[in-house]
Amino acid sequence: MAVKGYDTLISQINSMIRTKNAGVVAVNGVLVSMKKRIFVDGKASDESKIGEYSTKPASISRKNQARNTGKTYFKGGYREYKSLIGKGGTVNLRNTDQLMMDLSTQVVADNQFGVGFNNDFNADKAGWNEEHFKKKIFDSTNKEDDLFVKVFEFVI
Repeated sequence: MAVKGYDTLISQINSMIRTKNAGVVAVNGVLVSMKKRIFVDGKASDESKIGEYSTKPASISRKNQARNTGKTYFKGGYREYKSLIGKGGTVNLRNTDQLMMDLSTQVVADNQFGVGFNNDFNADKAGWNEEHFKKKIFDSTNKEDDLFVKVFEFVI
């Protein structure tokens, strides 16, 4: 038998715990979807391609290459370089994978969560890419927003 009044408090605490857990789980679902969209599919928040790599001849020092390609001059431009290191011909913001690995679930405030970067360097790099390609990349899509709601409701 519960002591009178505590059953309500216990119910409220359990509800708060479920809400917090639901928020984290839902944001993690969005994070997985965003990472696939941006870093695998190479799509911006409007579902369009982030961009195309240049085919203008380019020189990239060995020091600045994610993987040693055995050369520093790429007649086929940055597209050739990205293909040689196995990162494809469509912009997917993966050179060293540092940006992708740093994108994570963030605690914004009590019971408020979002997706963001752990360090300023990567946050600045993300902003530079949005300016460079003239499109929003790291905003959530309508599908990702719907996913958040569905997962949150399911967990609760």
